[in-house]
Amino acid sequence: MHTNTLKLFGLMLFAGLAPRAEAVAQAGQFRREDRPARREMRDYVQANVLPVVRQQRQKLEAQLAPADRAQLATYRTQLQTVRANGKALRQSLHPAGTSKAPRPTLTEAQREQLQQLHAERRSILLKVAEMARKYDAPIQQLAQEVQPQKEKWAADMHAIVTKNATSEQRESLAQARGHRQGHHGLRRFFRPATFLLMNTTAASAPAGPPEREVGSASFYPNPATATSNLEYEVKKAGPVTVDLLDKNGNKLRTLVAESQQEKGPHKQQIDLHDLPAGTYFYKITTNSGSETKRFIKE
Repeated sequence: MHTNTLKLFGLMLFAGLAPRAEAVAQAGQFRREDRPARREMRDYVQANVLPVVRQQRQKLEAQLAPADRAQLATYRTQLQTVRANGKALRQSLHPAGTSKAPRPTLTEAQREQLQQLHAERRSILLKVAEMARKYDAPIQQLAQEVQPQKEKWAADMHAIVTKNATSEQRESLAQARGHRQGHHGLRRFFRPATFLLMNTTAASAPAGPPEREVGSASFYPNPATATSNLEYEVKKAGPVTVDLLDKNGNKLRTLVAESQQEKGPHKQQIDLHDLPAGTYFYKITTNSGSETKRFIKE
């Protein structure tokens, strides 16, 4: 199955058109036009779906126990750390300008990092799912309240996919539509754990790719030794702090605290002789934002 065909298959899954999607996959390659379709789908969800889902999630907030609200904030922070370090690992495997290079062979340390990231994410989501069981009834009620909107979303998203499909793919999409009406792809927004994790105070994500908050940062050697080096770039002159975090994202100590650093690259030598072997993170905070990355201490 060609790569572009897989892209169409993924787009249909998102739009809730999975039934008989294999027929579309066999209809032929979905050309580069699926990129505008993806952008249009993303923009549609951002403008129409997420505001309603956030509104429903806000209604649940008052029903949450205070301890659960505090714990959810912790889970969100932990997941953000996992995502940031997953992104850092992917970037280390595929540096800029090498996207077409063959898939690299993972080192033992990189394999361990990847497995640890998967395990951490799964552990957090299982805890959220356990909490969500207490709120299953009100979540289902909130989902039912927007049933008419979900019907319209499903129709609109189907139209976006159809508009960008070839004639053969449109025929297969029509068969899938006749085979089974529905919008189960939208249910993901109201899955108890996903719905519970939604941050009602978070602003909508921008349509374009996010701007990097902190310039390139690297920690070497990695795995780290008793004395390691931290290199980073300051995008806006001002104070800089680097905090050491444990594998759960809890702060252990501050490694660097500079009241003023000029814009540009900087290098710091870090003393880690007293740090037990294991997985850790370092969080760099500057005037332009913060970035968290992962490293291993041997």
